[in-house]
Amino acid sequence: MRLGVGLGVLGLGVVALGWWARAHYAPYMQDVVTAQSQVLAMASVHGVQASVAGRDITVTGIVDGPAEHQALFSAFDAVRGRRVVHDRTVVLPLIDPYTLNATALNGVVTASGHAPNEGVRNRLGAQAAGDLTLAAGAPDATWPDAASLGLAALAVFEEGQLQMSGRSLAFSGVLATPQAEADIRAALAVLPADYTSSFDVTYLDDGTPPAWRLSHDAASGARLSGKLPMGVSGAQVAEALGIATLDDTSTVALMGDAGAVSPVLARLAPWMAEIETLTIAEGPDGTEVEVGFGAGADLELLGAALGADLDGAARRLTLHLREVAATGADGDRRTHVASGRDEVLSGGFWLPAPGFAPDATTCAAQVDAVLGASRIGFVTGSSRLDARARGAVNALAGVLSPCLREAGLRAEIGGHTDATGSEDANLALSRERASAVRAALLARGVPEAGLAAEGYGASQPIADNATEEGRAANRRTAVRWIE
Repeated sequence: MRLGVGLGVLGLGVVALGWWARAHYAPYMQDVVTAQSQVLAMASVHGVQASVAGRDITVTGIVDGPAEHQALFSAFDAVRGRRVVHDRTVVLPLIDPYTLNATALNGVVTASGHAPNEGVRNRLGAQAAGDLTLAAGAPDATWPDAASLGLAALAVFEEGQLQMSGRSLAFSGVLATPQAEADIRAALAVLPADYTSSFDVTYLDDGTPPAWRLSHDAASGARLSGKLPMGVSGAQVAEALGIATLDDTSTVALMGDAGAVSPVLARLAPWMAEIETLTIAEGPDGTEVEVGFGAGADLELLGAALGADLDGAARRLTLHLREVAATGADGDRRTHVASGRDEVLSGGFWLPAPGFAPDATTCAAQVDAVLGASRIGFVTGSSRLDARARGAVNALAGVLSPCLREAGLRAEIGGHTDATGSEDANLALSRERASAVRAALLARGVPEAGLAAEGYGASQPIADNATEEGRAANRRTAVRWIE
C-alpha cells in the first residue's frame, strides 16, 4: 500500500517537472538559439534573415558567394541548442575577374556586368541605363567608388566604351579635344589605391589648325572633308559656293579662334556653271585652287580672269587651270550639278539640252533669249573670244544645232562693231569675229551647211555711238535667219 502510494507520488512529480520544463526551459532555449542566429545573420555581407521556431533555424536572403555560404552555415550548424537548420538562401555566383562594361553614345551611358549588392546596383543605375547582375567577387570594398568614377568619366565621351575588369579601367572612343582627356585623367586621379586606367581615344579636334579640302565635279557634285574653322559648317560652305548640297565628311574645329567661310568660295560661285572640276585645299600654308574647264576653254584668258577675281581672297593663294576632256559619245546626257542645267554631249562639248520643239518661230525666240542673257565677247581689237564667251557660245550652239539639223533652218552669224576707228578696219574686224563664232559653233556640232557668217562693221547700230553704253550695245554678235 505504502509502495503504491509512493510510486503514485513519484509519477505525479515527474509529470509536474515535465510540464515545468516545457513551460519554462523550451522558450529559454528558443531565445538562446534566436540570439545566436541573429548575431550570425547580421555578420553576413548582405544581411541574411534568420528565423527560429522552437529550436529550428530557417535562413533566407542573399549570400555572398559559395565561400560565405559554407562559412555561414557551418556557424549556424554550431549554434548551441539548435535542432535543424533550413537553407532558403540565394547564393550569388563568384565572378573572377569582376567586370563592368559600359558604352556612351549621344549622351546616353548604358552598362552591363556586375554589382556586389543592391545598394551599389542602385547607385550605378543612377549613372547608367541597363541592368547589372548581383555577383560576388568584387576585388575590394572600394570597387563601387572606382566603378562610379569610371561611369562619370565615360559620360564625357562623344562616343566611347569602358571595360572594367578587376581593378583595371580601360577607356576607348572619341573625345571632343585633348583637353577633355586631360580633364578625365585629372578626375580619375582619386581612384582607390591599386586601381589603374588606360586610354585609346581619338578626338573630334586634335588641336591641329583647320585644314579642309573640297572637290567638285560637274556631273557628280561636291565633297567636303577635313577640319573646318570653328563656327563654319558644311552648309555654309555650300551656300557660299552657290551649290545646293555637298557630301560632307568634314569636322569643325572646337579649339582656337572662331573662323569664317573662306572668301575664295564666294569669288568662285559665279564661275560654277562653267566649271567641270574644282578642287580647293585650304590649310595653314595657304590655299590651292585647281579649276578644270571643258573643251574650247582659253586657259590663258581664263587664268587671267579668274586670277583677277580671286586676287586678295586668301593668303598665299595658288591657282592652277587645266582642260578636262569630256568622256562619252555624242548624244549622251547629264545634269550639271552646280547649274541644274540638262546637257547633251556634242563634239566633245557639253551643251545645254534643247527643251523645245524646233520650228522657225520657236528657234527665233530661243536665239533671242540666249543672246539677251549672255554676251559673246572678244578681246579688245581682236577676234579672239574672251574668257567668258565660251558659255555663251555653248548656249547658242545648243539652240542652233537642233534648229538647223531637225527643222532644216539656215542662219547667219553677223558681226557688228561700234563706230570707233575706220570703216574698213571695223568691217574687217566684224567679219573676223563672225567667222570666229561660226568656227566655234561648228566645232560644237552645228551643221556647217546651214550656217553662214558675215561682218557688218558699224553699219547697223542699235544704239547711239556717242555714249559708252551705246557703243557697248553696238559691239555684238547677232543671228539672222536665212529664208
